[in-house]
Amino acid sequence: MAAGVTQPFLAAALPSVVVAALTSGAEPFVALALVAGAAALLQALVVLKAWTQAKSNWYYTCTRVWGGLDLCRDALAADYRYIESDEAHKKLDLATRAFFNDSSMGVEEALRRFFAALGGALGMVAYAAVIGAFVPWLLVPLVLLTIVSIAANLWANEKSYAVMDDEFAASEAFEYLRRQALDPANGKDIRLYRMSAWFKLAFAQVLDRNVELRDIEYGAFERAGYVAAACALFRDGASYATLIWLLFAGSIDLPAFLLLAGMVSGFGTWMQTAFDSLSELTVQLRHVSAYREVHDGCAPAAHGTNAAPNPGRAHEIRLDHVSFSYDGSKDAVHDLTLTIHPGEKIALVGVNGAGKTTLVKLLCGLYRPTSGSIYLDGVDVASIDPRSLWREFSVVFQDCFPFSFTVADNVSCSGGEKDVDPVRLDACLAQADLAEKVAGLPHGSATYLGQDVDPEGASLSGGETQRLMLARALYKGAPVVLLDEPTAALDPLAERQMYERYDELTAGKTSVFISHRLSSTRFCERILYMEGGRVVEQGTHDELMAVGGSYARMFETQARYYEDDSIGGDEDAE
Repeated sequence: MAAGVTQPFLAAALPSVVVAALTSGAEPFVALALVAGAAALLQALVVLKAWTQAKSNWYYTCTRVWGGLDLCRDALAADYRYIESDEAHKKLDLATRAFFNDSSMGVEEALRRFFAALGGALGMVAYAAVIGAFVPWLLVPLVLLTIVSIAANLWANEKSYAVMDDEFAASEAFEYLRRQALDPANGKDIRLYRMSAWFKLAFAQVLDRNVELRDIEYGAFERAGYVAAACALFRDGASYATLIWLLFAGSIDLPAFLLLAGMVSGFGTWMQTAFDSLSELTVQLRHVSAYREVHDGCAPAAHGTNAAPNPGRAHEIRLDHVSFSYDGSKDAVHDLTLTIHPGEKIALVGVNGAGKTTLVKLLCGLYRPTSGSIYLDGVDVASIDPRSLWREFSVVFQDCFPFSFTVADNVSCSGGEKDVDPVRLDACLAQADLAEKVAGLPHGSATYLGQDVDPEGASLSGGETQRLMLARALYKGAPVVLLDEPTAALDPLAERQMYERYDELTAGKTSVFISHRLSSTRFCERILYMEGGRVVEQGTHDELMAVGGSYARMFETQARYYEDDSIGGDEDAE
């Protein structure tokens, strides 16, 4: 920073030094040595300034990268309920701008602007000290006109910030349209449904919105530029006229005139730099403050510290008047009291929105009850360390997807913390009916899935992905298995076969199955029919059919659908 201030100062003073040396009456050799020394010092400062600026930029970039990694760590460590919330989504969206947009926004730009403002302040002080030593009253018009220029720029910055969120949204919309238009997977629908005209219209609307917002931003800076140019014209014109008058009046000599002319020009530049940087720093700190909010929100909530009881054994899970609400007004699960016995196979069925998935997330500890308690072998789950609790659960959700890691990493989830057991891996892939598929991949289980990390990565179908998730659950070997519609991408026959496999592979484990096809869960020892966050019917399949309630009506409706579908298929075959 010192070099950044000293080098322009010496450059502004150099003409004065040269003239003073030539008119001082000193020996030519002495004058030449003085000028050469000043020039050499100036060049050394130029090199030093370039070196420190490069080092500073490297430091700013590293700080942004490290901060981005911290943001990712915070998100990974956050309570699941928080990270899933709309509030967290909005804050994360703002916080990512501070690290991942580019170097001109967020932490890196904030650091750059902070040190630029500090350098500008030091330059103002140094230049003002020289001007004040010769002509103190000249500082008044310099400061006033520079302040007017800065005020105009602050106004433009506020205008820019006012449309920043809208600009980001418009840019995101454009990026979405671009991705969808260029995605080969969308080519069929775009052509068959003649959607190209719609895409062209959407592109035009988004581009018009971008142009409109840019006009607001650039128009404000254009007007601020006119004000700054006018202020600079009056400031420099008045200052130079004053200095010329003082020179001819004999109040200052030629070297002093040259020195003050350089200081006047430089003072306005330093002042503009200082206040422009402060203005931009204010904008960038708004992005950085979003990260602080995310960091605070991601702070792990208080939780238990006890180890899970009876690790590795089939557990009893008991819910005592458990309720859960997403928004605090309506319960997704309401006053539920339920006991799942060790090794018991339970089916959760019901219409969409009945609370089945919410209940699964409560059982495995991703959610905490709004009221009531959940017990694992008689121990309140709230007193158990979540990491210890999660080791006891293998969960497969409906909205599952593989990460862009290798097949082995996706199944073992070792993350490099421990070696993958190849024998166990092969056995789990075979049990999930995925061994043949994996064997046919270019690098077997070492093949990457997706093309995000490896351009030659493989892709899996929906059914294959669900089998991969089954292999993951089997590899973990947890004593409690929760399956939330893991066969949604399979046809009825394949789903039935998969559930028969689940029945076989989960023998001796406490298991909870969710399926929208009721016939697939007949193997379960107990079926719970949920409605409005409550269990309104429970029993075996035969018991519930005998009651003739909601379960029986849903089962008969589905049975008629599949019978009609089967008849239609036979007719088509004929």
